[in-house]
Amino acid sequence: MEVNLGITCVSEFPCAPGKIDELIAIFHKSLPLARKLNGCEKIYFSISDNNPNVAVTFEIWKSKKDQEKYIMELTENGTLSQIQLCLNGFPKFNFFNNLDNF
Repeated sequence: MEVNLGITCVSEFPCAPGKIDELIAIFHKSLPLARKLNGCEKIYFSISDNNPNVAVTFEIWKSKKDQEKYIMELTENGTLSQIQLCLNGFPKFNFFNNLDNF
């Protein structure tokens, strides 16, 4: 029997040239707050080793609903708009169910 252990969201942010430091600063400010939210288990922020204009977050949440609340908070406080101004395109979000049956 599979046991769902929450979700992982992998988000990719294609940064505009010259904007990566600004994007890092936004996440540096917002992620410590996100890590305190109900349902957040871990969030990692990484820069691609192959392309320094690509950043990703690896977010582990107890539920997709908890992650959606986080995105709504980013929208309401303007952080998502700040992130979008740093990008050269739209972010990509991929969701994975965390399973433990082995």
